[in-house]
Parts: sequence; C-alpha cells; structure tokens
Amino acid sequence: MWGSDSISKRLSSQVASALDIGLCADCTSLETDGETLFMIRPALSGSVTARIKSLTKPAMATVRTTNNDTKDIILCIGYGAKDHISKLKAFAESIGADVAATRKAVDNSLMPYSSQVGLTGKMVASPIYIAVGVSGAVHHTVGMEQSGTVIAINPDKNAPIFDYADFGILSKYENCCN
Repeated sequence: MWGSDSISKRLSSQVASALDIGLCADCTSLETDGETLFMIRPALSGSVTARIKSLTKPAMATVRTTNNDTKDIILCIGYGAKDHISKLKAFAESIGADVAATRKAVDNSLMPYSSQVGLTGKMVASPIYIAVGVSGAVHHTVGMEQSGTVIAINPDKNAPIFDYADFGILSKYENCCN
C-alpha cells in the first residue's frame, strides 16, 4: 500500500514496473474476503465505483488518504451557491468551520483548487459536513463520504446530495445562513 502523495505515486509505479506487477491507483477503500484483496476506486470520471481484483501478487495500490488537518466542521460551497460565496464564507468563519468547494465551483474560478473536495481534490472526514449548493455528483461525494453528519442545503428536492445527507434542508441559499 502506498499513500496518495506525489512521491508515493511516483515510487509505487516504479516499483510495480520493476517487479512486473499491477498497480491500482487512487483507491478510496480496500476490502478482503479473507483471501483476496479488492481495491475500490472511482471509474468513468467518478460516475461509478469499481471493485478491482489484482491479477498479480503482491497486490499494490495507492490509497487516497483523508485530510485530517481540518476543523470539526466543513462548509462546502457548490456552484449552485455561487452568488452567495462571501456570505457563506462569513458564516463558516462565525461557526469555526473550514471552507471547501466542489470541482465546478473551482473550475469556474469561484474558489481555489486547494479547497476542492472529491475525486480530483482532497478527501475529508470531518464530524460535520455542510454542503450548500452541492449537487451531489459522485466525483464530489467520494471525497466527503467518510464525514460524520452530513447536512445538505439545496433548493432542488431531487438533488443527489440528499441521498448522502443525514439532514436535508430545502432552501434558497440567501436564507440558509442567517
């Protein structure tokens, strides 16, 4: 097993090549049936989760680790809340929360890449995760699925984020943080 940092990724591929064995990259979890190791990772741009069995021994994988440098509360700003970023950042500060973002918010230059959670961002495991304006796409939820209590705020009652939420609030964003 290797970490998900750039040095581990580079070294693991070199070791796998030297040993002529496979390497499963960016695993989000591992499972075993007592004999076989299964490596779980997002596939097809995060739209599905693949369960991979190594055909070579030893099995090697890079495993995405959670970011433990976060506060107990993370407030994630999705693209849907793009018009309320300043207010949401102020609210996060008032409750002592770290601010995170979805890929779409980052791709549209609304938030910095360092705040991105998900398949192409960081993995987090905060006790409380507040998702505001987050659609709930798989490439995002894979990065926050280890969080404790998930609170989703979204005006779309059909948003997939509600499938991951412990508490869902149907609300327009300008009303959510007063």
